[in-house]
Amino acid sequence: MQIIAVSDMHGDLRTVKELVSKFNPDMLLCCGDWGNPGEVHSDDISWLVQQTHVLTVFGNHDDISLLSSLHNRDGSPILLQNGEVRQAGQITITGINGIWAKSHRQPWYITDEEVVDAAEKAGHTDIFITHGCAIGLADLFPWGRRGGQRCFLDAFKLIQPNVYICGHLHVQQIKQLKDGRTAANVGNTAQGEYLSIETNSGHWTVKVRKLGEEE
Repeated sequence: MQIIAVSDMHGDLRTVKELVSKFNPDMLLCCGDWGNPGEVHSDDISWLVQQTHVLTVFGNHDDISLLSSLHNRDGSPILLQNGEVRQAGQITITGINGIWAKSHRQPWYITDEEVVDAAEKAGHTDIFITHGCAIGLADLFPWGRRGGQRCFLDAFKLIQPNVYICGHLHVQQIKQLKDGRTAANVGNTAQGEYLSIETNSGHWTVKVRKLGEEE
């Protein structure tokens, strides 16, 4: 299975459309920030779901109502609910929406307790998607400071995914863990950055890519 992962388009879906047209992936995963209300329209994403199967979480720059209303060709919603597990062929996928906060002042805020509850609900899955990042896992800024949160790391430990992907920081990076699992930050897809994920007989290959600079 070939999967493309994107994130942080902020209203510019040209790279996503080009990736889908170029690679015809089995699935498109998104870590959120498609764009604020008014920046992305139903037709933009509807074109994508006609080409491939789409699963996404929302970030802090998304039209949540729009994402909630859209469905794949098989009738399944493109938006993952917190801790919901989806089956795609032989693999399982779960996600947690939003960014960490101590309150619910914004609809994209999620608390420590909610993150852990979602992870406990999901249990082990092959792929785990968040918008905000787990501290210590693909959350480094270029100047060395970490931008992740402890609650997402706790969720990672509970879910034990083969592949963990996040966004939010606009810094593409990948970390191979000692036990063979992979954590990666998609980066900024509006600038051409994405991940390629392939699975074959239980073996996972994850690569950070930039459109037009592939090997």
